[in-house]
Amino acid sequence: MTGSRLGPYEVADRLGEGGMGVVYRAVDTRLGRPVALKLLPPDAAADPERRRRFVQEARAASALNHPNIVTIYEADEHDGTAFIAMELVSGRPLDRVLADEPPPLATALELADQVAAALEAAHAAGLVHRDIKPANVIVTGDGRAKVLDFGLAKLVDRASTDETMSAIGTRAGMVMGTIAYMSPEQAQGLPVDARSDLFSLGAVLYEMLAGRRPFASDSDAGVLSAILRDPPPPLEAITRDVPAAVRALVSKALAKDPGARYQTATALRADLAAARARSTGGDAAWRRPAVFVPVAAVLLAVAAWGVWQTVEARRERWARVDAIAEIERLYHSGRTMHAVRLARDAERYAPDAIAQVRAAWQPFMLVTEPAGATIEARNYHDPEGAWEPLGTSPLQNVRLPLGYYRVRITKAGYKPLEVGAGVGRSPVVLTPETDIEPGMVFVPGGLYGFGVAPPVLLPDYWIDQLEVTNAAFKQFVDNGGYRDPKYWTMPLQMGGRALSFDDAMARFQDTTGQPGPATWELGSYPEGQADYPVGGISWFEAAAYAEFAGKELPTLYHWFRASGANEVQSDILQLSNFSGRGAAPAGEHGGVGPWGTLDMAGNVKEWAANEATGRARRYILGGGWNEPSYRFVEPDAQDPWDRAETFGVRLVRNLGPADQAAVPVGRVAPDPSSVVPVAPAQVEEYRQYYDYDRTPLDARVEATDDASSPVWTKETVSFAAAYGNERVPAYLFVPKQITPPYQTVVLFPTAYARQVPTSTALDLGTFEFLMKSGRAVLYPVYQGTFERRGNVQPGPMGLRDMFVHWAKDVFRAVDYLATRPDVDMDRLAYFSLSMGAYFGPIPVALEPRFKAAVFASGGLRYGYPAWVQPANFAPLVTIPVLLVNGRDDFGVSAAEQQRFHDLLGTPPAHKRRVVLDGGHVPQDIRELFKYTLDWLDTYLGRVR
Repeated sequence: MTGSRLGPYEVADRLGEGGMGVVYRAVDTRLGRPVALKLLPPDAAADPERRRRFVQEARAASALNHPNIVTIYEADEHDGTAFIAMELVSGRPLDRVLADEPPPLATALELADQVAAALEAAHAAGLVHRDIKPANVIVTGDGRAKVLDFGLAKLVDRASTDETMSAIGTRAGMVMGTIAYMSPEQAQGLPVDARSDLFSLGAVLYEMLAGRRPFASDSDAGVLSAILRDPPPPLEAITRDVPAAVRALVSKALAKDPGARYQTATALRADLAAARARSTGGDAAWRRPAVFVPVAAVLLAVAAWGVWQTVEARRERWARVDAIAEIERLYHSGRTMHAVRLARDAERYAPDAIAQVRAAWQPFMLVTEPAGATIEARNYHDPEGAWEPLGTSPLQNVRLPLGYYRVRITKAGYKPLEVGAGVGRSPVVLTPETDIEPGMVFVPGGLYGFGVAPPVLLPDYWIDQLEVTNAAFKQFVDNGGYRDPKYWTMPLQMGGRALSFDDAMARFQDTTGQPGPATWELGSYPEGQADYPVGGISWFEAAAYAEFAGKELPTLYHWFRASGANEVQSDILQLSNFSGRGAAPAGEHGGVGPWGTLDMAGNVKEWAANEATGRARRYILGGGWNEPSYRFVEPDAQDPWDRAETFGVRLVRNLGPADQAAVPVGRVAPDPSSVVPVAPAQVEEYRQYYDYDRTPLDARVEATDDASSPVWTKETVSFAAAYGNERVPAYLFVPKQITPPYQTVVLFPTAYARQVPTSTALDLGTFEFLMKSGRAVLYPVYQGTFERRGNVQPGPMGLRDMFVHWAKDVFRAVDYLATRPDVDMDRLAYFSLSMGAYFGPIPVALEPRFKAAVFASGGLRYGYPAWVQPANFAPLVTIPVLLVNGRDDFGVSAAEQQRFHDLLGTPPAHKRRVVLDGGHVPQDIRELFKYTLDWLDTYLGRVR
């Protein structure tokens, strides 16, 4: 293994081996940092379920941030080998320290407190270590304890006592390490919780104090017997140097009954602190009042000052080194609110450094009508998590990591609202408490279109927060819904012929022949399912129920406007019911939309008012529990008489006429095969739009920033544009640790650049990884972005002009780089996430100096004028191209991603499409970073 490569890691030498696998020293070639690489044992790697749990547990543990916990950077697989990359700590394992001699009492208590602090943080995050022992504690040169392997021992949990006991003799599968530190419940194979870790820590502390383990025997079975039945030898019988308070503490930690043990690490730490205070003292002469009081005052003051300075120095170092690294890792792995909280905590000790971190985040803007609402947020995937206060609307100066959040909006006199929101969103209209529609949420209207369906003007409207439940639909049944024709106002037609009311009602029966949904029996829903969404109803029954309820079926436009299916993030799918196992209670999964609806993705499909053009079918939306998750954004049309168990409904109440939206709708999802490039000769004619005179650049370096980052220096430059009398501002980020000439990446930004008025707040988090890899990055301020936003005209001609100006800005940026002796023009790449990935085929086809390109979150565009249709230029692209897309990208379907890939003229061996978990932005953006750097390493060469 030594000297080989595992993904981006170059393996150096072997550090050791334990139950959880072999550990190697390695170097992360992307960031140039040393890491410890732990490989899953081969027997575990061969089991797909254990391998999956390994990665899952390691990723869960990677959420931990604490100075006494070894940081996990990532968990991954490469060529069938599962591994974790973690912080490489310089120090000695505690078991080797103890092999030399027991530490002094003060040191033992200090180390125990630090391990307890690590457990306190882990238990608060819901993680139990399960394998606390001296070998899993590293003692650094400055006396700090760092705990290894949080969460990983769960990988080898035994399911029963018999399995655990049978493993003792052979040790097969017993990869938890030495059993001498197991709690009684763990030794019996029973479920364990945080108290098990505290027992193990008690055993470690006992060994530090006594110089021997609390439970010893000649055999594993004997050790187990001692753990389960015998008290450890009294500490006072082994050493006289342990005070009574410490002995009592150890005894409580080692209680056989978990209920008699410390219940939390916090409680244990409190007793450790008290014991340390009592155990510090000196010669009795110093305690005489005449001597003690004045001397003690001076000594205490001096000691306090020294302790304070030491603590403050440690805190500042923690903030600048450990905390910032952890914030970045949390940010890129989707644990954005964890990053926000950690930044807030670290800001007290290193405010300037944290300000630099926040500069890589994006403005979170939220406007409410009326203003003055309190805004709080938490991670979207954490419905029960703590709310983080953001301020009062309108929010303008708040920065958050790129991500999707649950946002709570409250204002006295108005209905509280919880919605899903990215870093920017439409204004939220608050509803006075006197105007609330029970069980519904408000959605503002306006011009709205979805897919290729033509836009229509929607009125303001209310929509049910939840799907219509069985209990609600039973009111319709019990009130004669199937007997009274007044609710059935729509034509009851089948196959071109009209049915009588009685004939139609005969088709709407439950499994026992009673009127009701197809999923019911004896005129009612299954027992215990009152709060489940009603299923098994036809479009006609849904429309009749709407009449009964005094509401309307939503049109396709109403439904998609409220759903969040046009959001950039696809996080809603991870909190939606696509389980394949059946419906769930309405709202149980917690997938909230941008206006406060729940369960619009999955659970049951929901009938819409619109007829499909030219077909006797009605739209039904959102996908059902038995369908793939992409059906959330893929409109379906079904026979209105069908009564599948997944067919349900939610309703709207319009606050104005909605006739435009109720018309028949043809194709909604565009057809990727309809995008066909024009002939090459025609593209040659379009080139004239992009030609420009290579007039003098008049390049200037306006400013240099060498202080904002230890990784890069930022030069603010500008050069003459290729049109008008304009100048193109740009930022050149030069790596500090690399010798020129630099590999350089020309960046095209996300749509963020068109939303923010100033480039003083760049979206560093989306591209800083390139500088950390040792490459230079040029970030031009393109026409229509940041300070240059006001120069774009509406309409097709405005779109044409903007695209042409974008391309010319790219060309002039490359011209500028060619004037720099510190840039290697033979190693030049194009990179963009989203906006520039859609646009990318144009500049990459027309600029021959690019050697490689990465288009992330891009795809087809429909209805663009031919001279700016990227698909027309895609066949002219011949350089190596990497495409990276999210599996659940609401904006680019899998078919559109593949078509985009196929249209590129790059030889098949040098173009690749990678699909990652997540939506338009991958769920773990570090995956995007990894594939991008590997691609650049391959085609530009590795940075040296």
